[in-house]
Amino acid sequence: MNIRKKIKFVSFFLLSLLLLVSAEWVSLWSNRTVYLDKVITKIEFKGNINTSSDDILDLMDMRPGIQLSQGILNADMRALFVSGYFYHIDIQGEADGEGVKILVVVKERPRVKDIDFIGADEVFPSDLRDKIPLKENEVITPKKVTLSKDVILKKYRDEGFFLAYVRFETEPVNPETNTVKVKFIIDEGEEIPVSKINIFGNSEIDTYDLQGIMDLKESGIIESGVFKESAFESDKQKIAAYLKSRGYVDAELSNEGTNWEIRWENPQKKDKRVVIVNFKIIEGEQYFYNGYSTSHDMTIAPNGMPQFLNKENNPVGTPKEEWSPVYPIKYLEDQYEFAPSDVGEVFDETKFQKDRASINEAYSAKGYLFAQVIPRRKVIELSDGSLSRYENCDKRSSSDAIADCNEEHSRLNVAKLRRIYEEEPKLRGKKFIHVDFTIRENNLAFIENIIIKGNKKTQDRVVRRELLFKPGDLFNSTLVNRSRERIFNLGYFKEVNFNMRPGSDETKMNLIIELVEQPTGTVSMGGGYGTITGFSIFTQLGENNLNGTGQQINGRVEFGPIRRYLQISWTEPWFMDKPWSLTLSAFYSSRTLFVGATSITENNNQGIKEVASYERSGVGVSAGLGHRFLINWTHFHRYSPSFFASTRPTSLVSDQVLAEVDRGWQFRSQLTNGVAYDSRDNVFNSTQGFNLIFSVDNVGQFLGGESHFDQFSPILEYYHTWFDYTFFGLIRKNALRRWRVVQQFRTSSVFTFERTPKYKAQDKERIPYIQVQDRLFLGGYESLRGWFFDDKYYPDEWKDGASSRVLFTSELRFPIEPSLLWFVVFFDGGAMYEQINRAVGERKEFFKNYDSLVRAQRVSEPVETYLYENYNSYGQKLPESPLVVNDPGNLVLSSKNLSMQNFRFSWGFGLRIQIPVLPLRLYFAQRIRYTGVEDRPFGLYPDNNSFQFVFGIGDMRF
Repeated sequence: MNIRKKIKFVSFFLLSLLLLVSAEWVSLWSNRTVYLDKVITKIEFKGNINTSSDDILDLMDMRPGIQLSQGILNADMRALFVSGYFYHIDIQGEADGEGVKILVVVKERPRVKDIDFIGADEVFPSDLRDKIPLKENEVITPKKVTLSKDVILKKYRDEGFFLAYVRFETEPVNPETNTVKVKFIIDEGEEIPVSKINIFGNSEIDTYDLQGIMDLKESGIIESGVFKESAFESDKQKIAAYLKSRGYVDAELSNEGTNWEIRWENPQKKDKRVVIVNFKIIEGEQYFYNGYSTSHDMTIAPNGMPQFLNKENNPVGTPKEEWSPVYPIKYLEDQYEFAPSDVGEVFDETKFQKDRASINEAYSAKGYLFAQVIPRRKVIELSDGSLSRYENCDKRSSSDAIADCNEEHSRLNVAKLRRIYEEEPKLRGKKFIHVDFTIRENNLAFIENIIIKGNKKTQDRVVRRELLFKPGDLFNSTLVNRSRERIFNLGYFKEVNFNMRPGSDETKMNLIIELVEQPTGTVSMGGGYGTITGFSIFTQLGENNLNGTGQQINGRVEFGPIRRYLQISWTEPWFMDKPWSLTLSAFYSSRTLFVGATSITENNNQGIKEVASYERSGVGVSAGLGHRFLINWTHFHRYSPSFFASTRPTSLVSDQVLAEVDRGWQFRSQLTNGVAYDSRDNVFNSTQGFNLIFSVDNVGQFLGGESHFDQFSPILEYYHTWFDYTFFGLIRKNALRRWRVVQQFRTSSVFTFERTPKYKAQDKERIPYIQVQDRLFLGGYESLRGWFFDDKYYPDEWKDGASSRVLFTSELRFPIEPSLLWFVVFFDGGAMYEQINRAVGERKEFFKNYDSLVRAQRVSEPVETYLYENYNSYGQKLPESPLVVNDPGNLVLSSKNLSMQNFRFSWGFGLRIQIPVLPLRLYFAQRIRYTGVEDRPFGLYPDNNSFQFVFGIGDMRF
């Protein structure tokens, strides 16, 4: 019997083993007892189309070589479901010798191929696409769909469309790619206006003042009054903040009475809905300022050292008399907006918060991000009894109590409060707040990790290389803020936000960079106009962030009756991942140059003129390197070889131009070196900061070619914000802070010095070292607004161009719409100069003998010369003698001649219209002259004081 039982048992065991070995895959859930505690030999995946096997494995704890357990099995199954990638998961096992092979069978949720927003007319689809959690190339989950619908509805509610409705639909799933197109079908409804805003509970603060700071407005003739829930929420905060800034520190809005409701405007007709908004205020008492006291927390730690004082200046063992804080108390007190003399003023909570933040900012700049500023408020009632309590310290029971009382008497400004009590009876019974600031410096903060979010196209390294710090560095708020500006100035992102999170210990923090990308490709067509360059149309194609690498490629084609231009360029801003930029470009240009005009009537400025002109064509390439160093500095170097030829001269051009035409194509070799400093806050719409550029061009000489000169070009720009439309906080409306009144100060000069060729002799009279196309002009929209480049008030030498030019301008900009339209008031000044060695041949003799020639003319023809120097052909008094204006001694570049008397000036006003593909500049400019009179340094020209209309397309100013 026992033998039979043993045979049955062995047979059953062998049969089970045979079945187990012969089986391919079985579910681990139903057969886990067979495979648990075995070593995993291999992991395979089945059914995944869009999710790689490596990505699935990263979600799991299972790995080849570890022992399979029930805990790992449960955790991995849970992790795979929580990922949201799959709607069916089966983990199967197969015997593999002494171990087990794992097969993970999944059925993926479809991924989004494309998202369409049907019916989105009042809200940009790109704004919706950026905000919803459902993204392209991500899996669809019911939770994401629900959240996306909520986000869309909230966006519409924020914009005032409370009747909006959103429906979600999908097209059939593509079985090959497991992707699907999704649609959000939107019924926007209509905007609902605010019919009435009711403010209750305010007894001291005027309702009109509160309405002035609010974003919500009642609908009327001027205001559309569209209700936006986001504006309602922000207005609640603004009202509370305004009340606190007026001393009502305990003010709040009651939840019961603060609400909004939709009603029919006419309950009988029921044809239009309106919103009634209610704000119920609890003002509380008004408080007044009684001063600050500032001290460092000197609590002693168990080791006998100060617990909260910085450890860098105070290592263990430092004697007590040598304990040193980061900042002395006097320095911190100088940062406050509230001054000791303000005792008795209304306690402004906003100013108090700024004062507290100023201390934190000072410590952050030194790396003490964890520094704490702990305010403790003490309220004192301005009454005789309350003040007497501190004025009779000698009646206290002990010497310690007397000392404490005397200290409080001084710290709490009791003497000032007594004077206020006597002099201002209306403040009796009011409460005064004294704030004791206790500072805990704590540890230095080091950056542990830098985490970048939101950059789908732009590579992380493109963002990281703009940072002025790296993981492990000491936190510095100044460098952090400048890094934020540098990232924004790339032009790749419409939002750049930095947030801090705690690190792995008390000395570390994580920096989170949250980005919102914007399109970086450009396809534009437009036109440009300048007094000298004339009208032209252009087409420009570009990509400023090629494949997310930060590389730039641009091409431009421009055509007009005066100017034709073709250019293509490529820039790598970080060559070999170093702060060196490489730029390669090529160009072709053809331009009609006007080199003077001959009047065929008596009136030189208004008569009929015949223009002398010729065409100058060129083709060339350039290669440039730039290197960024320190924080805001760059040095750059560029080599530009090119060929130029002059063609198609008109009959009145000079012999010099005709000789140039006969020479045909000429070689020009130019090397540019320079340095730049740029601290502007926003290169696209600057409101503060400097932009300095100094470059030196070496043309010809050792480089060869026919042109030989050195050119020095200093440029200085400075932007200053005078105020915004809150008018220093008088109007409490945050939206008006974008409306900044900015003044630009700019000077741009070019100084050209003739040099000699180094390799071969060159006839200077036949082939000038500074050729016609290298001359500089003054006037027109491009440089001196209101003046013409051949103006009758110019010296004759200026009309054919000069070798050096000095320009400066100041432009005060008042925003009408900060991103689109500005009203501008400007003041321009400019002058041109020559080198005396440019005068050769007969012209040189004229320069040298000018004074004697003028004297001889005044003696030989006194009457005719007097009339010529003082009156024009119409008998109008001339502002200055033409013989003085044309004196070559005033035209030579020298320190003496860099004076106001030799400059030409203009002022005016107009509009800057910043349309992306067609920036417009519309100005009215009036020529003014320097008089030298102390109380009235500028005056008008007596024979011409009208305003000139100056029109420009494109920002082509010097």
